[in-house]
Amino acid sequence: MSTGLKVVEKVYASFSTQNDDAARELLAPDVQWIQCKGFPGGGHHRGRDEVIEKVMHALHGEWNSFSATMDEVIDADHHVIVLGTYRGVHSLTGKPMEAVFAHVFDIEDGKVTRFRQYADTFPMHAAMELFD
Repeated sequence: MSTGLKVVEKVYASFSTQNDDAARELLAPDVQWIQCKGFPGGGHHRGRDEVIEKVMHALHGEWNSFSATMDEVIDADHHVIVLGTYRGVHSLTGKPMEAVFAHVFDIEDGKVTRFRQYADTFPMHAAMELFD
């Protein structure tokens, strides 16, 4: 297992437990966090504090029992690709969702410098009742 994959596994764990300190240790100060524009709260986030506040905390505020499961991993040391599944229950509607994703992490000196997300956002929008 590469150093990059170890970092990525720790990132998922820190987001799952909402451990701000662990996340700060794993994200570069100037990390670029690029989420799908259709993803709730999506867009381009810069800096670890913004990522922690606008991604990690926001997801757990919007969704009950939110999780991102790593289903398959492509480990290329400084680049780690994760294919997985989001699960959660929307906090306002009470509707569950399950959506597939691909995450691409760039790792330098043991820290995430860039994250790119590709996700099926339709199940999330349906659980949020954004469609008639």
